[in-house]
Amino acid sequence: MPKPWTKERLQALSTHELQTLYGHARESNSPEADDIIELIFQNGLLDSIGGGLPRHNPTIQAIEKICRSPEGVGASINAAKAGEAPVAGVDPILRREVREYGYHDTTSWAGTFVADEMEAAGWVRKGRKSLPPNCVAKTAAFFVTKESA
Repeated sequence: MPKPWTKERLQALSTHELQTLYGHARESNSPEADDIIELIFQNGLLDSIGGGLPRHNPTIQAIEKICRSPEGVGASINAAKAGEAPVAGVDPILRREVREYGYHDTTSWAGTFVADEMEAAGWVRKGRKSLPPNCVAKTAAFFVTKESA
C-alpha cells in the first residue's frame, strides 16, 4: 500500500513531479485526489514567486473560462443589477465547478476576470463592496451602469 501524501513528501518532489502529480489529481475525481490538491494548496506548493498561481495554471484558466462564459457574465450582470458586486453572482458557479477556488489568490483572479467582462459590457467601476457571507470571496469591485455613474 502506498504511503499517504504529506507536506514533506510533496516538498521533496521536483517542480515537474509536483506539477505532474497535481495534473493527475485534477483529472481524478476521488477523495484521495481531493486530499492531494488540498495539501498542495494549503501549503502553497504551486505558488509562483510573486505569491500566487500564475495565469497559465489550469486552475486559473478554469476560473477565467467560467468568468468569461455566457453563464458567468450573465450571473455577474444579474448580481450587479441586484445591487451586489458582480463576483457575488459568479462565486457559486466557481465553487461548484473549480474545486481549488478559494485558495490563495484564486478569488483575486476571478475578480480581475469579472471586472474585465463588466467593463466590456459597459458597466462602470465604483469602488469595492463586501460580498454576501455565503461567498468564498470577501470583497470585490462594485459596478453601476453608465447612466448611474
